[in-house]
Amino acid sequence: MSVQRVAYVVLRCADLERSRRFYEGLGLRLSPEQHGNGPKHYSCNVGGMILELYPLSDGPTSGLRLGLVVSDLDRILESVRALGPVIGAIGSEGSSPVTVIDPDGHRIALEQER
Repeated sequence: MSVQRVAYVVLRCADLERSRRFYEGLGLRLSPEQHGNGPKHYSCNVGGMILELYPLSDGPTSGLRLGLVVSDLDRILESVRALGPVIGAIGSEGSSPVTVIDPDGHRIALEQER
């Protein structure tokens, strides 16, 4: 018996709409969801794994590092830069992966698809 794949990742976000704009700037297509009486949140499928953005409920989760393989790294970085203060930082310019920090402090490694 072994783990076959990651089914989903939930990110808790202090400002849900700001985080939605950030992740859409990375090229993700998020859809609004709500399960029963639960909180409204956003979700998308990334290569068979579900990524969900939920409102922050009990403390930050900034220890997470998420790695994404993207089809056009330069275009994605341009899109993220256009968000202005929404982006925390861009590091490792000119190399792959590039690390960006989302509005809640999560580190996102972006790697150009080969």
